[in-house]
Amino acid sequence: MNIGMLLNGNYPKDIRVRKEAETLSKYHSVFILCKKEPTDKSFEVINGVTIVRQIRYMNTIHEGIIDVLASIKFIHPYFKNKLPKFILDHSIDTLHVHDLPLAKTAILAANKYKLKSVLDLHENYPAALKTWFSWRKSPIVRLKNKIFFNYNRWRDYEAKIIKKYDVLIAVVSEMKQRLIDQHKIDPKKIVIVPNAEKKEFADNFNNNPSDYFIEEKGKFIISYVGGFGPHRGLHTAIKGMIKVSKEIPNALLVLVGPSSSDVRTHLQSIIIKNKLEPFVKIKGAEPFENVVKIMKNSNINIIPHISNEHTESAVPHKFFQILLSSKPLLVSDCAPMKRLIETHDIGTYFESENSRSFAEKISYIHRNYKETLLKANKGLNLSLHANLNWDSLSKNLIKLYDNLEN
Repeated sequence: MNIGMLLNGNYPKDIRVRKEAETLSKYHSVFILCKKEPTDKSFEVINGVTIVRQIRYMNTIHEGIIDVLASIKFIHPYFKNKLPKFILDHSIDTLHVHDLPLAKTAILAANKYKLKSVLDLHENYPAALKTWFSWRKSPIVRLKNKIFFNYNRWRDYEAKIIKKYDVLIAVVSEMKQRLIDQHKIDPKKIVIVPNAEKKEFADNFNNNPSDYFIEEKGKFIISYVGGFGPHRGLHTAIKGMIKVSKEIPNALLVLVGPSSSDVRTHLQSIIIKNKLEPFVKIKGAEPFENVVKIMKNSNINIIPHISNEHTESAVPHKFFQILLSSKPLLVSDCAPMKRLIETHDIGTYFESENSRSFAEKISYIHRNYKETLLKANKGLNLSLHANLNWDSLSKNLIKLYDNLEN
């Protein structure tokens, strides 16, 4: 089968898309129509996946304008123009579209050329829109989002468009149940493909020396690696350090990742207001080789997401990456993460948006460190030798396409 994937993003940077594409390429021919950055090749084959980079934006402002135009009728003008040639040139049999914004553009093409259709919902997109922009202060940005990217508009669109697809992919069982409850989708139409990590990711921890925290020598390091959006719960972790700093004087919360100026300013104001400068350090984005060093050489890795409609429908890649680091994991009690922690006894969780609960669990891990290391080692073993890995959980994706062929 010739599978045509649509990605309004960069390949191979998108972790989930890369894993899916490379897995499917072992059994099918996979072609990806995606964005092109100035230094990217227009056509390239990587690990058996053919990448066709034909979606060009001059800059982020230009991309934002096109996103607004696309949201008016939910049809992306650039993908619409490129799709016919992409489909015909590569004899596409199935269109596999990544996430909601391209769903209508893809299904119109799939119907026109009589193709099978798969909609891969990486997250609860309407709920994500409500979360992503909650800290943005620009009046222009807030007005744009209110008109074109508001929750109700995209929820109505989701309800209509997902019914037109042959198969839907959800990242967790909670996401599947949401689609069933909210939109009355037939459960048989939904396949769960989690954001699990490949076993080989563990090699990154073995190949990286422990030299990242040289300047923080002697500190009890609590690390977060990832985006700094409002839903990440970083404000809860920062406020929790008020109590943690009194109980663990050498504790240091390290926040690593990309952030907008609005978000960084907001978090920095919390730190300054509570005089937490000695106990919280905000870093910018780091290259991949440093990310694995951070995870491996931290005393605790945290995922403090707030609990809302968005975070209750997904588990981030870093959850599984941290398991492969064999270091203690502390997460908030968002349903999917809490379920994995409780089911497998592989970490600790605290009450979302409760800074006192966060502090209490940090102190608990500090006092019972050998016990929490045993949980961490259990997470590593389940990731390497059981089913908490991409190698095992991607079988649903392979089976999905087996069924489409039959």
